[in-house]
Amino acid sequence: MSTGHDAIDTSIDEVTRARAFVGRVKTNQVRSSGDLDYLKSVAFSWFKTHRQPVQSHASKPDLSSVDAAYQALLDATSRNSAKASYLAILKTAKDALIAARAVIMLGPDPQATIPLEIPPDFSSLAADDKMKEILSRRWYECQRCIKAGAHLAATVMMGGLLEALFVARANRLDDKAPLFKATATPIDAKTKKPLALTEWTLRPYIDVGFELGWITRSGKDVAAVLRDYRNYVHPEKERSHGVTLGEFDSVLFWEITKQLTLRLLSSV
Repeated sequence: MSTGHDAIDTSIDEVTRARAFVGRVKTNQVRSSGDLDYLKSVAFSWFKTHRQPVQSHASKPDLSSVDAAYQALLDATSRNSAKASYLAILKTAKDALIAARAVIMLGPDPQATIPLEIPPDFSSLAADDKMKEILSRRWYECQRCIKAGAHLAATVMMGGLLEALFVARANRLDDKAPLFKATATPIDAKTKKPLALTEWTLRPYIDVGFELGWITRSGKDVAAVLRDYRNYVHPEKERSHGVTLGEFDSVLFWEITKQLTLRLLSSV
């Protein structure tokens, strides 16, 4: 019977060969029935053969990203997908497999008895599956950082997750005019016009989000605290302020992040 180590290595080898195979396709789209059957077999090999021994390993690696990549591969074979799409999907699958293998090689998580909280349904904010997968992955990564004792990293990840949620909320607006008419809308110092959304940071998203009713006053205040502590990622600020984030801080910020997430999801 295949072990978790063997199964993950075999899977990595399979997606590597599949990517090389797609790279040799001479057309912009992969249409040949034989080629599509081969790519399907790569995905089915994971779900039907390799996944179980990997999941059963004592380290209990999170396979959500791996599963999502293989599912994307299967979905791609059901339509006339571009060669570039397959190359990107297979690279994502390989990266996710390598990350899972790292967990297996490190052995069981000493805090494995503490389960990770399942992410909420991000569908109301993120319509496409890729963005939902990214948000879910970051939701899990925040918790893994806390469990690993990487409390500053956890806080930075939470700030990143929160910013991604605000961006997704803004993108759900059919009419984005209110974003640029709010009192807190950031203004370009030279042109005196509102900054493009791609230039907004977490600060204006929090302030404008409050003005538009996405979050409450208390939500705005605690989000601002998380935003400020995220900035301790800059070493000089940490040194000059003499602040070191610990477990109490990251756990507290995680509770704040969860509540803000639920608030933004319910605001659509």
